[in-house]
Amino acid sequence: MSNKPSDSEFNFLEHSMEFLKSLSKLTLIYAVISSFGISVIYFIEEGMNSGTQLNNAFKAYEGYGSVNQFFIDYPQLYQFDDQVQICDHTTLTPENFVKQYVNKQRPCLFKGYAKIWPAFEKWTNQSYLNETSGQEIIYAEKQKDNRFAYFTAGAKRVYMTYSQFLDTFQDPNRTYHYYFSFEDPPGPLKEDIIDIPIVQDYFELEQLTFWHGFGTLTRPHTDAMENIICVFEGYKNFTIVPPHHTPFVYNGYEGLPRNYSPLEFVDPDYTKYPLFKNAKIMSAFVDQGDCLYMPSFWWHQVESSKGVTLALSHWYKVQHEFTQEIIAHYQDKFL
Repeated sequence: MSNKPSDSEFNFLEHSMEFLKSLSKLTLIYAVISSFGISVIYFIEEGMNSGTQLNNAFKAYEGYGSVNQFFIDYPQLYQFDDQVQICDHTTLTPENFVKQYVNKQRPCLFKGYAKIWPAFEKWTNQSYLNETSGQEIIYAEKQKDNRFAYFTAGAKRVYMTYSQFLDTFQDPNRTYHYYFSFEDPPGPLKEDIIDIPIVQDYFELEQLTFWHGFGTLTRPHTDAMENIICVFEGYKNFTIVPPHHTPFVYNGYEGLPRNYSPLEFVDPDYTKYPLFKNAKIMSAFVDQGDCLYMPSFWWHQVESSKGVTLALSHWYKVQHEFTQEIIAHYQDKFL
């Protein structure tokens, strides 16, 4: 599924701008964003690239060079919660989850959702992991510190059995840190997971990532897919910044890829990175048994429990599709 509007939808956008350009800037921007079904991330992605139809239209009518600047100047257009919302998986319907959170790109914490999985009872038992999947060959990350990233100097990936990993990654006398992050749970452990009920009829699963580590701390980054991550042992503490505050996180600085930030969200150095004072920051504590919906392109740094942490990410294609019903509403109202 593509989140890019069609040529006919762009034609409607241009007609709407012609009609509305005499109105206030706030009305214009709100109408444009609403007409795209609040596809906020599409605006952010396209607005970063010069020469796109969207960027050219915004430049022509409003003089802005970046859609990000729209959201900075008019934060009321973007529904931003002060805290990550708690979603009750027993009462929230799939339709309302998509409408209230996915379409609006709002993170959502499901307390206790992972407890319905067979994995919740089984994966905290290391003997069970060893007996069922210990002989599976895995591909583990190995480096001197716990700041795992593929571009870290000295980072390596090594083959070992899952049993060897279980014996090594939490050894107090280890000389290296090890982290298992791969697309699937090893071997028969795949039988302990389920399709997430609230999204199985709406989301298209792209891949899984099995996270097994000890006291890890990620570098701040974004991901290009929707993520629902469930924790089965330990916890993961997310420090989160919305995508329209990308100008404040110094992404791509100091030789990093554009989807990484050099600063520490958990302990920022405001002297070195003063713009980060302007960033909106939220946190989400994902405890054992919880699941977090993390929309695509949201900045996040993840601090795992000081001991063992085991989690699983479900990665889905970006979901914010163009909304035909809203387009029809604006056609009737303005054209």
